[in-house]
Amino acid sequence: MSSATSKLARIEDGKRSYPQVLDAVPPSDRIAVIDIGSNSARLVIYGKNGRYPTPLFDERSNCQLGARLDQTGHLVQDRIDATLETITRFAAIIRAMQVTACYPIATAAVRRAKNGADFYRPAEDILGMPIQILSQQDEANYVSRGLTLNIPDADGLVADLGGGSIEIVLLEKGVATHGISHNFGHLSDVDEADVLKAFQNTDWLAACKAKRLYGVGGSFRAFGAAFFHRVSYPLAVLHGTKIKSGFVRGMCDEFTSVTPNLDGVPMSRRSSMPMAAKIVRALLQESGVEQLVVSGTSIRDGVIAINELNDAQRADFLLAISQEIAEASNRFAGVSEALNLLLQPLLQINPTAAFSRLVEVACNLVEICWQEHSDMRGDLAARRILGLPVNCMTHKERVWLGVALYHRYVGTKQNKPRPAELESLLGERHRAQATTVGLALRFALIFTAGTKNYLQDIRLELDDSMITLHVNKAARPLFDAACARRFNALAESAGRQPQVVFC
Repeated sequence: MSSATSKLARIEDGKRSYPQVLDAVPPSDRIAVIDIGSNSARLVIYGKNGRYPTPLFDERSNCQLGARLDQTGHLVQDRIDATLETITRFAAIIRAMQVTACYPIATAAVRRAKNGADFYRPAEDILGMPIQILSQQDEANYVSRGLTLNIPDADGLVADLGGGSIEIVLLEKGVATHGISHNFGHLSDVDEADVLKAFQNTDWLAACKAKRLYGVGGSFRAFGAAFFHRVSYPLAVLHGTKIKSGFVRGMCDEFTSVTPNLDGVPMSRRSSMPMAAKIVRALLQESGVEQLVVSGTSIRDGVIAINELNDAQRADFLLAISQEIAEASNRFAGVSEALNLLLQPLLQINPTAAFSRLVEVACNLVEICWQEHSDMRGDLAARRILGLPVNCMTHKERVWLGVALYHRYVGTKQNKPRPAELESLLGERHRAQATTVGLALRFALIFTAGTKNYLQDIRLELDDSMITLHVNKAARPLFDAACARRFNALAESAGRQPQVVFC
């Protein structure tokens, strides 16, 4: 896909010329993705080249452009008009927010409709740029790239269930090996037997023996919401929620019964949920997967990954995002890197790459709530991590980082507010390790007043029985009784005896 070109005065396409939406806009590193689907049109605007994807703006309109497409083969005029009205609003917002790059894409409804041009030609005139109408292969590629950006080692089936189509991709350790698209979705009117037959005709679907199904799209998120309603799940984050296939089948049966039980399903999804359930039930039957993993990713993540991110950001999106947060929130430059270097000896308590990565991320997030009231910082920092609007963390990673950041601010105090979610999902050993990292961050930041220079004047050493703090002459005046108590608390948490050596 080619980038939108804010530097161009106009875009020529045959006899059409477009009044460029992005004319005369000063650079602002803002990127827009317009996703025109069968059910909804969505505009998402990101800042800072998409590295930290907290949208500056995110709006979705249920235009149902693909309504009645199965019956007529055409887009109906009232749905075209409603979607063009939404596109007009989106174009005005893009101008107001001084967007510098815009990626408009359209999926199954426009691709399949015999009169797709009746929509996309006036939409392009409104936007002032071409709309890329994704092929089935393009759509599957963007969906899988969006998922693997956030779950790099994803292994199993990825299914993106839209209003007018379902894209299915087989991932083997993050690499797409097979893919197919079927022209039915949650807005379709098709017999479940025909859906099952279509899946049965996909020879690799059952043969791959995938264990996990990563569900992308609003219908799968609705399954997650209904699951939360039916069980006492400790963390209210849909992305990464894991549901056993038997439980999913049970919900499918409830959604498709004569008197459907749609408790927990968002109101906007209730009318299409029975059809979605038929498709999901058929997919579970033919694939034989053991678990559904609800994904909060989308085709938009793939657009950003392919067009805006560099190789390092794609390699570990969580690290890239945490570095972006560090740049925005740290009081002093270079502190996160110095902290990570200081804490390297603590990696002996869990010598795994996963632990090392979490320690680095914690060092990047360490100042995330330093401006809040001191009585509330621990609670707010933990809640901020638990609800961080990203999809590149598992639920357990959220809790681990929440525990670490809580103790970075609270230490060992027992009289401070603490989110109940911190007692969930993790085993005692991993929760204890996160606590140790948090206490190490607390000690180091308070001892050095959070400055990079003094962090370079102390060093930790760890063996089986002792944790030793080496303090250079320049930092000697900083060490007082309060610092000694914090270091002793760190040593106790690490299960070692404390020792301080002045160099």
